[in-house]
Amino acid sequence: MVQQVAVAASDADLDDSTEGPEATPDLLISVLRLQCELLDDELSRRVRWLTEIRNALGDLRGLSPREMIHAAPVVLSRGFGFARTMISTVRRSMWLPQHLHIENEGDDPQSRRLREYLIGAQIHLANAPLEAKLIRNRRGLLVPYPKQGKRMRTEIFDVSGCSGYVAAPITVQDRAIGLLHADRPEPDGIVTMDHLDQLEAFAECLAVAFESAVLEEKAAQQHGAVGNLCGHVEELIGRSNELAWWPLPAGTPGQRHDAYSPGDQRAVPSLTERERQIMSHVAAGATNSEIARCLVISEGTVKSHLKHIARKLNTSSRAAAVAVYAGVATAYACEPR
Repeated sequence: MVQQVAVAASDADLDDSTEGPEATPDLLISVLRLQCELLDDELSRRVRWLTEIRNALGDLRGLSPREMIHAAPVVLSRGFGFARTMISTVRRSMWLPQHLHIENEGDDPQSRRLREYLIGAQIHLANAPLEAKLIRNRRGLLVPYPKQGKRMRTEIFDVSGCSGYVAAPITVQDRAIGLLHADRPEPDGIVTMDHLDQLEAFAECLAVAFESAVLEEKAAQQHGAVGNLCGHVEELIGRSNELAWWPLPAGTPGQRHDAYSPGDQRAVPSLTERERQIMSHVAAGATNSEIARCLVISEGTVKSHLKHIARKLNTSSRAAAVAVYAGVATAYACEPR
């Protein structure tokens, strides 16, 4: 655009010039000055956009992924002056509108009808060719006159009374997981390439923020699960130690109180040779299919043995069974031959 303006200005000046070749340097300087001014304006505008996006994302910081999806349309609308914004998810070949935000909803005659239409809406992408193309190419979309392209228009835009809109994909790991739509920008409600550039930049930053929030949530869940598992394993190890070592009756002379005694009433769970073989593989981290291959038995037989072992050791998980088996194996090793 800068080059076109500059060339046009240059052509006009050259046509009107009557001073001959000596005026050419001045004209070139004028053209270059005009190009620099346009570039400065473009740079200032983009810096302003980035500042607005940074401020908008500040309102999303610290939110969970679900909260972020709820808040993003509001932040987008108020940060960039759109009267209506909507965030959607994409699931396989379906476009699923999630949250619609309408500024000054009382002044929007289509708001009620649009909200009723969006409740539980599932739009097949085969019926929304523009959005399907957007998802496929992972690039934004500017539709200034949707009423003129009847074959490309979807029912949602007839319901909304939309006169022009912009849309951009929310892309995570090179896959479009959602969409942002916006229309009716202030002050005149006409969408332009500037609005599309703004929306694409916001969608790109939102995708990064959303992915980070998902990772943080998963990390917190895994941290809690690991803590619970460690506590459970410690408890089971304590139980297995009690199972493997127990005191003799107090009146027995010449024996340590922590020595093994086959006459004690508490007995070590009786595992068969095959069950012990299977547990040794489980303790080494082998899967059921790997155990089956090593012992030349079916995977179903391995599962059956594991069920019997779980009942004998009174455990409900592989980790718990391994912890108890460690104590049982110690007890077996201490048995007199």
